[in-house]
Amino acid sequence: MIHRKDFEASSVLASASYDDDTSELTVTFLNGREYTYSDVLESTYEGLINAESPGKYFTQLKKELTLK
Repeated sequence: MIHRKDFEASSVLASASYDDDTSELTVTFLNGREYTYSDVLESTYEGLINAESPGKYFTQLKKELTLK
């Protein structure tokens, strides 16, 4: 199942989606660029979508992620 969250108040991120079957996180920026990361825990996705500032959360998180 794929989960998706649109960020209406973020100044950086447009949306994020997570695929349970492949453990892939896809992040779309406001400029339209999209990046997919592999081997991401669902709890990481949950942290992103529930963060007070998803952009700041992602900036800290991306150092630990692996681009697909």
